Amino acid sequence: MRLKPIIMAVSLTVLQGLGSASQALTLPGVPLEPIYFEPPVIERNEQVEQLSCVGLDNTIRNMQPYRYTYKAPFYEDDANKVAAAMVTLDFIPVVQGLAGVAYLGYSATVEEKEQRRMLLVEERIALLQQIKAEKQCFE
Repeated sequence: MRLKPIIMAVSLTVLQGLGSASQALTLPGVPLEPIYFEPPVIERNEQVEQLSCVGLDNTIRNMQPYRYTYKAPFYEDDANKVAAAMVTLDFIPVVQGLAGVAYLGYSATVEEKEQRRMLLVEERIALLQQIKAEKQCFE
């Protein structure tokens, strides 16, 4: 029975020693760069300006397949469902869900890269359509 108060006293002493050795964490400064992706503005060049109306039409037509993605959306991808189950169930003893978390991060990165690619293609097509309108190719 005398052992319990001694253990309590020792543990309180150890906790007080650890508490006095800890220091407050300083927060990093606020980043000045934009946090979210800002696509670059596609500018005109002389090569595009010299295209004829037919050349502009052909260029736009050739870029149409690149407007679409062939990757499954994030929540409909079966591999993401398996990765979420791995994280939730934690059934691999050595990895303990880290493989699922890593794959979910990879999948989100691939999807964002795909979105950026499609956005650049959309901007390029819009630029070509604007040049086509300025040349009055629709008349």
